[in-house]
Amino acid sequence: MLVDERRHQIAQLVVAREVATVTELSERFVVSPVTIRSDLEALEKQGMLKRNRGGAVAHHVLRFAPTFQEKTSVHPLEKQAIAERAAELIEDGDHVIVDSGSTALFFARKIRDRDLTVLVNSVYTLNELTGAPTIDLITVGGTLYKPGMSFVGPLSETFLDKIHVDKVFLGVNGVSCKGISVNNMQEAGGKRRMIAAADRVIVLADSSKIGVNSFVFLRSLDHVQVLVTDAGIAPEYLKKFREVNVEVLIAQSTRCDDHAAR
Repeated sequence: MLVDERRHQIAQLVVAREVATVTELSERFVVSPVTIRSDLEALEKQGMLKRNRGGAVAHHVLRFAPTFQEKTSVHPLEKQAIAERAAELIEDGDHVIVDSGSTALFFARKIRDRDLTVLVNSVYTLNELTGAPTIDLITVGGTLYKPGMSFVGPLSETFLDKIHVDKVFLGVNGVSCKGISVNNMQEAGGKRRMIAAADRVIVLADSSKIGVNSFVFLRSLDHVQVLVTDAGIAPEYLKKFREVNVEVLIAQSTRCDDHAAR
């Protein structure tokens, strides 16, 4: 794992959980405590967190919202595998919402040749599907949220209140036994309305997001029918999610361990 990728994940974990120790971070990322202390020092200088004696704590007034480009560079192999597995859930003639996010962009690339009606709220996904010959493309308008390059706010939420689709392919920052969550308030309202508009809610989340409770709670797992993730998901979460009737689909990438649950 590259240094920037590790630090990005450390920042996400600290913000989501509000506190993390050097010991647990060292074990999670399989690096020395000295390396973790160096990472925390660098992140503190960037204003991402605050170090304490045993590790780090989150700033109460700061919530980490990485740019779209930063998110795309993290776990690309896993996200591509998740996108490919999720595309298997599409049926020709479906009406679907493709949410914003880096995994959703990979997903959009997998469905370009399908016969679908697709609603998008992302500048990048819109660009990806423009010109796709058999897709009826509908844009969810609104105010541009620049970190995610997505459309948010009252205009987009009002539009989503008036539509119905077969499936939504949803991007989130955290999936836990509590439910699904995101890092920022701006996108939360639209995502909740996407969930309400769909017969089937399909969450796309790589395993680094499993077990994480992010800043803004969206919905409980009762509202999620399918989770598509990678083989890095911990067995205890796989068991717990399936116990509450969430179908968990495991996407295998070249970076994933062969022994992980399918």
